[in-house]
Amino acid sequence: LADDGEKARYALLMSMALDKNYVDTTNFDILQPAIDYYPTHGTPDEKLRTFYYQGRIYQNKGDRDNALRSFNKGIEISSHCNDSLCIARTLVARGAQFFDFSDYRNYINCHLRAAKIYKNSSRKWHEFDCLLNALNGTVSLKDKARADSILHICEQFHDLDKDQELALINHTIAYANQFNNPPLINRLIKVLEKYPNLDSNSLLNLAFAYHQIGNDAKAKHILDSIHQITDDDTLKYLSISVHVYEALGDYKKALAFYKEFSKKLESIDSIRYERKSKSIEEKHQLELKAEQ
Repeated sequence: LADDGEKARYALLMSMALDKNYVDTTNFDILQPAIDYYPTHGTPDEKLRTFYYQGRIYQNKGDRDNALRSFNKGIEISSHCNDSLCIARTLVARGAQFFDFSDYRNYINCHLRAAKIYKNSSRKWHEFDCLLNALNGTVSLKDKARADSILHICEQFHDLDKDQELALINHTIAYANQFNNPPLINRLIKVLEKYPNLDSNSLLNLAFAYHQIGNDAKAKHILDSIHQITDDDTLKYLSISVHVYEALGDYKKALAFYKEFSKKLESIDSIRYERKSKSIEEKHQLELKAEQ
């Protein structure tokens, strides 16, 4: 019979293979031997990988609190680890959890740290993706100085494929909309309109761009053309609709969209508060156990 160390090694290798093949799992059956063994017996790299895959499973289950807790444990020991790519992946996964909690500063810092690792590993497309995420965070925080710096770095990347080009345009137009740069908005509108079959996020960016330059009739036309809104884009759609219909003088519709926006936002805030309260209570219980 295999001893605990061999079982743990097999469990970790199997989890790594599943993740590499994009197989998401929501149970700990495979990884459990590694979870039981490595936190106390493993090398720093084995502990890091175990915490990372444990966090990914929690993430797949929708358990954001425990996912963040696992990723935090991994980052806490990362200074003793040699697996830089696993550190970068853990930072990116950790950043996603911070984004869900609207903690944009930590979201930005995680992606900038990961971008630096990927750059040192000559993985420039991973670096590029991390920089775009960091740019998204700085725009959300209205931190123009930092956004300018990150955008400048992103614009130095060459040989982008179509998806990467579109991603950069979308992030740049979001930047231009946030900081009200009409010349840049006008230029980006012309570029973005050349792309066929734009997704809902791109169309929403385009609609808001037209609103920013005062062409609300065109903005409304674009909003009307969007037949399917993802959950992630719902708030954005409602917010832009409020601005557009108000500018068009249709205050009845603007008010209806605003009420729907407020209701949706209250629901999201309630969930976030519940998660935060839960995290605080769990932390308190852990502290009590530690004292005992």
